[in-house]
Amino acid sequence: MPGRGWHGPGKGLGLGPGRSPYGAYCPKRHADRYGARQPVHSAAEARERLLQLFGADQVTISNLEERPRHFKANIVDKNGTLLDTVIIDRRSGRIRSIL
Repeated sequence: MPGRGWHGPGKGLGLGPGRSPYGAYCPKRHADRYGARQPVHSAAEARERLLQLFGADQVTISNLEERPRHFKANIVDKNGTLLDTVIIDRRSGRIRSIL
């Protein structure tokens, strides 16, 4: 039985290699070096970055909440199944799974 991992077909969600959200940075600017701070200023910007990271054709973002230091969102597949809950740090743009 396939697991619920993030590493491609046959092993779970099929988001493919390089799509793991754990500890990733928002893909705002491709020219930035890895680990560069990329602040997130609004909920709309947070939604856009999550869709870029996870693939807009694969998932939807639900329950996006603004918090003082971060944004919190649920990542849901096209069948409505909760895949993950993530936070995006406002100052650094760092995305972390909290599920």
